[in-house]
Parts: sequence; C-alpha cells; structure tokens
Amino acid sequence: MFDNCRRNIVVSNTLAHFQHQMQALGPSVEWIDALIQEDEQSWSVSTVQGLAIGISYIKQPARLILSACMGQPEEAERESVYTTMLCSNLLCADQASLRVALTGPEGELLLISEFTPNEWTLAEITDAILDFSATTKNFIEVIEISVDDMIGTFQHTNPSVRV
Repeated sequence: MFDNCRRNIVVSNTLAHFQHQMQALGPSVEWIDALIQEDEQSWSVSTVQGLAIGISYIKQPARLILSACMGQPEEAERESVYTTMLCSNLLCADQASLRVALTGPEGELLLISEFTPNEWTLAEITDAILDFSATTKNFIEVIEISVDDMIGTFQHTNPSVRV
C-alpha cells in the first residue's frame, strides 16, 4: 500500500515538473511559434517551419508521446506510400520508438514517437521536440521517394541494421 502511495506521489511530482517545463518552453525556444496546453497532460506545439506537434504526458511509466501529422498521400500514390510506411515501421522497430500510422477519415499519415526523459530538464525536453521535428521532416521527404530508395537510405545511415 505504501509503495503505491510513493509511486503516485512521484508520478504527480513528475507531471507537475513537466507542466512547469512546458510553460517555460514557449518563451525560451525561438523555433516554437505557438505552444498551447490542451489539457492537464497534453500540449500542442507549432514550429516556425509549420509543423504541428502533439505532446502527451503518460503517467505509468512516466514518458512523453510525440505525434505529428505528415499529410495525406495523393490517391495514385497511396499504395506506394502505405508500403513505405509499413517498411518504415519494420525497419525502425528496434532502432527507435517511431511508428507511422493512419489517422482520420481521410487517411492522413501520423508519425508517433515515445520519449522517456532521464532528468525531465527543459533542455532534454526541448532536444526531444527538436529531434522529433527534424525526424518528422525527414519522414515527410521519405514518403515521397520509393521503397527501394528508402531502404538504401536507411541502410546507409544505419549500417548496423541489415534489411
């Protein structure tokens, strides 16, 4: 019983600390255009590059889920893009906590990443959002090339992974 109480106190403190860091994030980062708190555990970040990133705090274990819409593929290219999406999920399964999913009635592509900060510092959270933003832009470019090109690019940048 006491272990559960202690665990709940730690989670509450982590959430409060995360909320404080998110409030400090907007004014301190020049590449953030807007920062909106959706609810107690969810934020939306709009970057100056035009990306909209959702950030959700998950309590047990304490971590962040980052997500960004990457747009809807053209009808003629959907099969190729969906194949690329599935390959990407397979290729990244052991390399990162990245997944590409479909969302909404129109089948928009959604990039999702899970991040567990070590210290929950402003710098650590900022770096995670910046890295995710860059990764999202890369994925937007990747879904515009062929599956074979994507596998070649992935192997070149991740030589330890064999496809």
